[in-house]
Amino acid sequence: MSIEKCSLAGALLATTALSCAHAEVPDKGEGTLARQLFGPALEEDYGITVSGLLDIGYIRNNRSTSEERKDGLSNSPLPGFSDEGAELGSLHVFVDKPLASNFIPRVTPLPGIKPEAFSFGFSMEALYGRNGQFARTYGWDMHWPANSPGDDDPASAKRHKQLFLAMPNLFASAYLPYGTGLSLLAGIFGPAIGYEIPPNIRESRNRFASKTYAFLSEPGTLAGVLGSTRLLDSEAGIIGLELGLVQGWNNLRDNNHDKSVTGALRWRSPDMGTWVDYEFIVGNEQNSNADDVQLFASRVISPHAQFKQQHSLNGWHAFDAQWSLGAEFVYGQQAGDGKPETINALNGKTFDGAQWWGINSVVTYQQRKDLSYSLRGEYFRDRDGYILPGGQRGDLNALTVGLRYDVNANLSIRPELRYDWFDPLEHDAPFGNGRDRTQLTGLIEALVYF
Repeated sequence: MSIEKCSLAGALLATTALSCAHAEVPDKGEGTLARQLFGPALEEDYGITVSGLLDIGYIRNNRSTSEERKDGLSNSPLPGFSDEGAELGSLHVFVDKPLASNFIPRVTPLPGIKPEAFSFGFSMEALYGRNGQFARTYGWDMHWPANSPGDDDPASAKRHKQLFLAMPNLFASAYLPYGTGLSLLAGIFGPAIGYEIPPNIRESRNRFASKTYAFLSEPGTLAGVLGSTRLLDSEAGIIGLELGLVQGWNNLRDNNHDKSVTGALRWRSPDMGTWVDYEFIVGNEQNSNADDVQLFASRVISPHAQFKQQHSLNGWHAFDAQWSLGAEFVYGQQAGDGKPETINALNGKTFDGAQWWGINSVVTYQQRKDLSYSLRGEYFRDRDGYILPGGQRGDLNALTVGLRYDVNANLSIRPELRYDWFDPLEHDAPFGNGRDRTQLTGLIEALVYF
């Protein structure tokens, strides 16, 4: 990004802040289109909500050449908006029937009296856009006709900036009023492992359009069953437990005949102003057959079991009505026995294991109901070059500053400036198509709720 481009990105931040009116945001715009088309009966009589989200952005960096910008992924390995210029990140459609329970699965235990009635629900999310490429699930939407030819030819998808269709959430749920109350879901679902989670719905923890490298290290979808229960609701806080059995990372068609275990322990203060989560997924994740390599899920090819684990300890605290702080520590490890038949599919070399870890934190100042400012810092270590795109070995660092302005009930704008730098283990350079170890990006994102 040249000096002129940096000034333009800075001006976007400044002018957006200065142009903010002091009127508070009216009611949320989610579901307005469905209510106009179908009336209120679907929601009022059946408890089913239908809503949409359009997530689009414009981004430039200071490292790409004009020719490189014509292709996709020219911001790589930056997580989030991967293409320079205008990008349709994702168009989402959500159909939900939430449970009446004391636990929102994958989110939080709730305070209050335990419901004594059975409850049944479901959830469906479909998305179309550039982000759909990484939201697909093996054995499900990975090779839908709409995703051809990029599903089998990543180079073509990059060259043509192909849009992908995915359905990362499709599950049934139930609440059973036994014991302390039990919430169950079964199907394909986002795992909610980590501080930042997709998609960028209004209630998400995601303060920025771009994501942390820790976000990239975590699974995108899971397929299986998950149970949640509230263990405690007292003056000491609210504690919830989750435990599930799933096929593996981004996997409905298991290609190694081993299941993975996922779970979480969640604590909330009585006023819900502070929370701490420990989340994990563990299990064997090798590709047992070289003819069925699920590269997004695992880079290891081996006839032997290779154990993989991912852990996230994250939390959030509101100091007052304006200041809040969120933070995460993430650790992961992929076992490798080093035998000749155990190889890294990315480079074809014998694989003897890898580990990665990182820490990130975000502080937010809520000036008004419709306007907030945030600052995020991150350190991520991947010295085995295993978990992040490109296979570069070293430490990634990033600083991001930005704001969120809710223009009205249907539109929010999030501009940001981000600076990334890489400390290599040897000679790797992840930015500028392998030439540079620093990158400055300017991004403005629009979120349209309907």
